[in-house]
Parts: sequence; C-alpha cells; structure tokens
Amino acid sequence: MNYTRMVIEKEAPEEYGYDRIRYNLSESSIADQKLSDIGLSLPDLTLFYGEHRGDKQLRALISAQDAGISPDDVLVTAGAAGALFIISTSLLSANDHLVVIRPNYATNIETPRAIGCAISFVDLAFEEGFAIDVERVKAAIRPDTKLISVTCPHNPTGTMMSRAELDALV
Repeated sequence: MNYTRMVIEKEAPEEYGYDRIRYNLSESSIADQKLSDIGLSLPDLTLFYGEHRGDKQLRALISAQDAGISPDDVLVTAGAAGALFIISTSLLSANDHLVVIRPNYATNIETPRAIGCAISFVDLAFEEGFAIDVERVKAAIRPDTKLISVTCPHNPTGTMMSRAELDALV
C-alpha cells in the first residue's frame, strides 16, 4: 500500500513542535503531562505486551453487554485509528467502492485509497449544522459499494444523529 501523508500529519504538534504552536484549535487530546503533574502515584507494576486481541477480562465485560456475542467475538484496539485500519483492510479490496461522509478520520480515507478503492465523498456543511443528508448518501451508493463511513458523534464537530436519522441512514 502507498500512503500519502496528509497536511494535518505534517502540521501535527508532534511533528511541527509544541513550542511553535501558540493556539491549536484542532487538537483533540490534552497536552503531554507526567503522572506526578496530575497527582497520581502508581504502585510498582509489571508492564508487558499483553494479549493480541485485548485483555480477556475487558473482552468479557464488553461482550456481556450483548447476549449475542462472546469474548472471542471482541477485538480491543489501542485506539480508533488501529480499529479503523483493521476494518478497512479486512472488508475492502482493490476496486471496491465506499462512501465517506466528511470530515472524517484520515484512516477512513487514506487506508481505502492505499488499498485501491474508489471513494465518493458526501461533504457536511457548517451552514447545515453538519447534518447528514440521507438522500445525498443514498445518491452516492453504487452497486459495488462495500462500506459507508460515518462518525457519530461526528469527528471533529461533535454533532450527533438522532435515532431516527441513524435508522434512516442504515
């Protein structure tokens, strides 16, 4: 796969330098801190790699939320980007089509693009309250559409779809 670095990656504080950015309105995390800075003291812990599918107890707790799944059906990742990468590389192949409602996570655009997928975008607008127009999504669907990528709550705006809107989209 061939990835093109996005501008947001090149301008990320980790790359550009925290000291060079006075106001970062797009950062979705907190500034780096030490545990002692926030008053935490941890006991002596043994750190190890862990299980590939995620901690067994955590997978059991997650699967207990739905009677139809077992812990073996649950995969825990270290963050959204890893999970989204696994979804794209598991479900998509070259020449597949997907619809991406944007803005969206870079992983939901660049990974399918690197696989060789065709992508149709449905852009959200500030003037429309970043609301998803289900008819525009339907119009973007093709016979070879394998995936529709939508974030809820929407990233980065935080807007939510109602249950009725979600049902209409599905």
